[in-house]
Amino acid sequence: MPKTTKIMIALCLISIGALALWGSQAIMHKTSSTEFCVSCHSMAPPQQEWEGSTHFTNAKGIRAECSDCHIPKEGWHYVKAKFIALKDVWYEIQGKLDSKQQYEAHRAEMAQRVWNEMKETDSETCRSCHRFDAMEFSAQTKLAKETHLNAKANGQTCIDCHKGIVHFLPESLGDESKQSATSLGGNITQDSPIYAAEMTTAQGEQGGDIRLMPYAEITNWQAKGEQLQGTLHGWQQVGADSVVYQDLGKRITVALVDEEARKGMKVLQTKHNEVTDSDWKEVSLIVSVPKEKMSSDLTALNQYGSQLNQAHCSSCHAAISADHYTANQWIGVVNSMKDRTSMNKDEVRALTIYLQRNAKDMATK
Repeated sequence: MPKTTKIMIALCLISIGALALWGSQAIMHKTSSTEFCVSCHSMAPPQQEWEGSTHFTNAKGIRAECSDCHIPKEGWHYVKAKFIALKDVWYEIQGKLDSKQQYEAHRAEMAQRVWNEMKETDSETCRSCHRFDAMEFSAQTKLAKETHLNAKANGQTCIDCHKGIVHFLPESLGDESKQSATSLGGNITQDSPIYAAEMTTAQGEQGGDIRLMPYAEITNWQAKGEQLQGTLHGWQQVGADSVVYQDLGKRITVALVDEEARKGMKVLQTKHNEVTDSDWKEVSLIVSVPKEKMSSDLTALNQYGSQLNQAHCSSCHAAISADHYTANQWIGVVNSMKDRTSMNKDEVRALTIYLQRNAKDMATK
């Protein structure tokens, strides 16, 4: 083959390679633009959420585009993100997210996938703008300063705390937790303590109503048809006889007892508690409760409490472990945060008691 022919072939191959490289780069760049991202019909809901967030409009005039948050800047993570994004084009062709209802049905799945990806990359895209070493902690609020310093010291990443700041959080996370609580009742094992799966009304042996709180423990029980009769044990602070707590000096509510039911209550002993500077009575009471409202599976009940903590308490900060605070401290912590979540009263009650029962000053339950 003549030398000139070889040169021409080489030049053609180089030209083709350069053209392919330029074309690939142009495609990569074009498909990273916000205009391309929102050109699909299915992206209308997240576009509206983004345009209503501080990442779109803020006092400093800085805007984060789609690629700033969803596409790492370089390396393997960049290539991986572009490759995985092909599925979005395929879903658009298939019409998988062709309506607002379809989008909401898949929101939890999509959100979890993005959170996992950001966790895997140590929130690489967030850190392209927000870095611990660039933060002036003294200029932050007390909560932000404490949270960021703690996150820096413990190796936490941005997405551990900052979920739902641009796109709405999935509603289904809370719904799934609620559904699991309802299904826990009726799981009874012989010769094991039983626990209230949710707030429910029991009857005293001598009449009257006892409102059992979630996790209320009944021992020495026996079945009587569809009812279970057993012993409720706890502590009362003198002067507050309608409330039964789990332990001495620990305000973990077990039951609310009406006046008639209190007639059947036995006082086992009285002790003075130094922390509350008051007398407390150890008490017991025979109660009857519907079988369907009780469960022997404390592990499943604790998993439900943990689900509530993860689902509702990680949108503003990383979910705090139960042993971070004392049982009595958890009351104030939950009350200060509950209005920032979508939890209903039953879920707030169950979460509070779960955290209290597993607090740092409690023995393992």
